[in-house]
Amino acid sequence: MAITTLADIHPHIIQTHILPRLDGPSLSTAATASSYLQALCSDDHLWAHVSKTTFPSINHPRLHHVISSFPSGYRSFFDDSFPVLVTDVNHHNRPRTCSKTQPDCDLDLPSELISAIDIRYQNDVIFSRIEITDTTNDFLSPAFRIELDNDPVPENFQSIDLKVDELAGADQETLSHLKESVTLNWILIDPTLKRAGNLSSIKAVSARQDWMSNETLLRYVTVLPGTVPNEVVQCRIEVVLGVGKGGVGLHVKEVSLQMQDLDYNRLHGRDFLVITQGVLLEKNNVKRKVVDDDERRKMYQKFKQLRRQRSEWVKKEEEKMEFAVNVNYALTLVSFLFSVYFLSLMLR
Repeated sequence: MAITTLADIHPHIIQTHILPRLDGPSLSTAATASSYLQALCSDDHLWAHVSKTTFPSINHPRLHHVISSFPSGYRSFFDDSFPVLVTDVNHHNRPRTCSKTQPDCDLDLPSELISAIDIRYQNDVIFSRIEITDTTNDFLSPAFRIELDNDPVPENFQSIDLKVDELAGADQETLSHLKESVTLNWILIDPTLKRAGNLSSIKAVSARQDWMSNETLLRYVTVLPGTVPNEVVQCRIEVVLGVGKGGVGLHVKEVSLQMQDLDYNRLHGRDFLVITQGVLLEKNNVKRKVVDDDERRKMYQKFKQLRRQRSEWVKKEEEKMEFAVNVNYALTLVSFLFSVYFLSLMLR
């Protein structure tokens, strides 16, 4: 009885009917099975299909030329973008080559940065857009922020099929559900480096209801190395969900991204650029890694712990400064009183 091997199947059938059914990680695994499959899995059209299915926003015609310039085209883009960026905060980070303390250093500025943002509720895409950021002097100004406004909502938008109180908004049970069910990918593309990276934590680290505006706020946080040794920052992405008429349906109203240090100060554009360029190149203990929900939460909790330690250190330093000022004041007062006393003795 003849044994049929994979090589007996026409490669066109494998490439058009079998491999396109695999997701990115499965396709990568299949490529390691044999040199024959590796050759079949290297087709750029195959990876373009996988990438555009995973990140629908990159279907924008502007991005095809950019991604095609990557070393291995869409395969490189997917390998860059699918895993999350993980910073090992337990190791000492080396200083950057350029930072806010070195404003005149030579920084290889790209002419633009491209953000590809996709938000899903469970398996449904509810927001998909690209944002092109011009790296001009305005970009390098303080308090840098990328903001996408979705108001008014497009006619063909996909809303979250949930009903909430029209006045009180989402209750705690709904917030917990949204925190687990609304996933976000924010892919930052640097055309100059020909690299990309996912700045999102994929799942939200917090969800709360704004009672004043009756909006639901989801927050996604990725911890990254800062611009000075042993410093970390948070890349914070916020999604604002508005409620439809009668409390039926939630929709994305706004998406924004900013970076903050441990004191919650917003970083300016130059630091943002320095940090993201280093991150995309996996410098300063940054790795691309597929992590589970527990590991994502641990990374965020570590940032909060460092934040508390920073606050305690600042408080102690302020107490030391206050004590030094009080001692100096007391010594000055005593010195003045002694001077008055001895002057009075001399005048007798």
